[in-house]
Amino acid sequence: MYEAFYNLKLRPFTLAPNPDFLYRGDTHRLAMATLEYGLLNEAGFVVLTGMPGMGKTTLLQQLLAEHQRHFTTGLITNTHPGMDTLLPWILLAFGLGGAHPDKLQAFYEFEQFLAKESIARRRVLLIVDEAQNLGANLLEELRLLSNLNKDKAPILQIILSGQPDLRQLLQRKDLTQFAQRVMVDYSLDPFQEEDSIGYIAHRLRVAGREEPIFTQHATRMIHRLTGGIPRLINQLCDTALTYGYAEGAPFLSTKIVAEAAKDRSKGGILPLAGADALTAMTPEQESAEQTELATFASQTVSAPGSADRSVNSPQATSTASLPGRDAQEAYERGLALKKVGLHNDALQQFSLAALDASLAFRAMAQVGICLKALGQSEEAATAFQKSLQAQRGISADTIQVRYLLARTLESLGRIESALEHYRWIRREEPAFKDVAERLDRLSSRRPASTRDGEHGSDGSSWMAQLQRILGASK
Repeated sequence: MYEAFYNLKLRPFTLAPNPDFLYRGDTHRLAMATLEYGLLNEAGFVVLTGMPGMGKTTLLQQLLAEHQRHFTTGLITNTHPGMDTLLPWILLAFGLGGAHPDKLQAFYEFEQFLAKESIARRRVLLIVDEAQNLGANLLEELRLLSNLNKDKAPILQIILSGQPDLRQLLQRKDLTQFAQRVMVDYSLDPFQEEDSIGYIAHRLRVAGREEPIFTQHATRMIHRLTGGIPRLINQLCDTALTYGYAEGAPFLSTKIVAEAAKDRSKGGILPLAGADALTAMTPEQESAEQTELATFASQTVSAPGSADRSVNSPQATSTASLPGRDAQEAYERGLALKKVGLHNDALQQFSLAALDASLAFRAMAQVGICLKALGQSEEAATAFQKSLQAQRGISADTIQVRYLLARTLESLGRIESALEHYRWIRREEPAFKDVAERLDRLSSRRPASTRDGEHGSDGSSWMAQLQRILGASK
């Protein structure tokens, strides 16, 4: 649904296990190394545990993909507490025992199977998923089957994967003999914040998008809400992308993530963290997030070929189509919000409008004006530069924006860069505003008063003048 809008080749946060999406953060990298160690060292039993949704099945699928050529593998995924014996399921996992033999005949058939694999110099790997459902009797059955490993090099290796209850089960006194045969075990812990952020970015990359969609504050909120559980991260991110698509938001902020989380939590089914994880941001954090959103927009506008994309081309879908709203309407809403001093809200609207190539020049100029009004001069200068990159040719408006850029650079103390732009303006329009005067003063390095830096020769605010000019330009 939202794939084309966000320029994705496929949905990045589906729940189905997919080794292509495996993120090798600290905990999963160590888990994979531990599993491989157990295989290569011919461990009879390997145990992997973790909370539901930690990616155990995906990890096992990746293990099989990387090592399947060395093993004859069988996988049991549908264990349940009502099972009275495992052997028929094991035979089916290896493609054996279609006639439902009795236990003695089934045991003999499995023994013959192991013998043939041994002669062919192939090891047999049995993986039992959701192994916490087995119970003591079925685990004892597995232990007895492992007795078929008679030679120095065992032919049968078994990996048990399950929830933390499996670890508690193996700590029972009546399973001491079994526990002593477990050579390798590992418990998957939830992600730390750094890995949650990396996980989200990784899945977006695999789905075909290099650029971020979520702000840093949004990904941190997702981590707090999900506790670093990958499956919960997937569900919340998928919902947030759906909400963002419905609102026509090119990037996802904490506000959208919070709305998605609140709605998903209403039914009490999705186990997200409480309201403390949705605490309001400080004014400084809000300002930082707005700056990040503006930076996202400027990077999108300046991407190679972004100004030349056809509205109907696949590459343009995410930047040209705005479900439920028109880019021009977003631009006009931004002007209205800016007029009443709501510069943070105006930033979001201008950033959205800037994704339309036909509005990129004017919208990015407005982004710069809003950032300047918020006291973020460095980011404002970047926005003005992106605005100029989106406009071809020379017009009165490009001269106005270049003047805005030069004044901003001058206020930042970047005199040489400011002089370069003033010289360009004088070449194109020699009598423009106070450019000649500023060139003389800056070239001779005469000190400028704070008042001169903020006002034009007519005594009015240069920012206010240009806001009026650009704001009226539709």
